[in-house]
Amino acid sequence: GQVNGLTVVEMPGHPMSYGEPARISCVVHFGDGDISDVERKVELGGNIHAKGMMIMQAFLSTALNLDQALPFSASIVFEQSYSEVDGDSASLAELCALVSALSVQPINQEIAVTGAVDQFGRVQAVGGVNEKIEGFYKVCVHRGLTGNQGVILPKTNLSSLCLNDEVIEAIKSGQFHIWTVENVDEAIPRLMGQTFRGKEDDTDTILAKIAERIELFHLGGMYPEESILSRIRNTIQNWFVQN
Repeated sequence: GQVNGLTVVEMPGHPMSYGEPARISCVVHFGDGDISDVERKVELGGNIHAKGMMIMQAFLSTALNLDQALPFSASIVFEQSYSEVDGDSASLAELCALVSALSVQPINQEIAVTGAVDQFGRVQAVGGVNEKIEGFYKVCVHRGLTGNQGVILPKTNLSSLCLNDEVIEAIKSGQFHIWTVENVDEAIPRLMGQTFRGKEDDTDTILAKIAERIELFHLGGMYPEESILSRIRNTIQNWFVQN
């Protein structure tokens, strides 16, 4: 569960802001369905960021349509971020990291993501898209353009774009890309190469993988029977039963 988020950095006394990628990671473990916002817990996350996290959690719970609580808890963090984080523009990226961790489906690391998500999975406009795109483009140039790198952003932000000539030429030549999305169902396949959800009996989707993992967990088949992790899990379960 790792994804390239995009942030805008403003320096006191400097007239211009700039964009840079931020690695957002997510890990899942046995729990009661709680999603832990590390930034919030250490008082580096603002109220709007916390709101975005709760909206993201509500959408995923609805999409899974579970008849009981998710048997996993998750922890989401902006890696190597040492200043305050606020706003909901990373909620799409955080959702993708969470989905990746739950489904054990890797994310394409040549793509960065920005966008806010509502409770119905619609991707909403965010600020600073020009700075974010240009910032990620510079990182890609530094590491070497492959022709597969680009940014996923809300379709509603398309009219706000005013990129510099270098980025425009790279897009025209196919060395860099911008993909616009209207909802989560359009963003997930671009990042993970697999459909987010399909028909009820479709087993080759991201949601189906998550549902299968949940079922496997309830059946006690998360780990091989003789593995260390399986023994630890059984010991913990027996302890709770006895106490």
